[in-house]
Amino acid sequence: MEGISNEACSLAGHWGLGKLIAFYDDNHISIDGDTEIAFTEDVSARFEALGWHVIWVKNGNSGYDDIRAAIKEAKAVKDKPTLIKVTTTIGFGSPNKANTWSVHGSALGAKEVHGSALLGWPL
Repeated sequence: MEGISNEACSLAGHWGLGKLIAFYDDNHISIDGDTEIAFTEDVSARFEALGWHVIWVKNGNSGYDDIRAAIKEAKAVKDKPTLIKVTTTIGFGSPNKANTWSVHGSALGAKEVHGSALLGWPL
């Protein structure tokens, strides 16, 4: 699957598909733990090498203005696709599971949902 998607990204860069905007969630967690156990490449550099415009939003947890600004910037780029890399914390707001592999692909559970309500999000 990675090979096909990388080839598609290469083609998008080659063709200069300026209306294409992709988001990359950079949360550093896999189902087995931290991604550094099997993944160390520089995603931004890879996409730049494929001919993409790359924007990095460093605070995807609550940097909503930064995300909106990145989208606005991406829409202004007409000659190449844009990757918006957004660094987030997986399970953000969960008092015990945030930034752990245990939140990857599993339900938070009632206790964690209740604790997450401290963010002010409706239950």
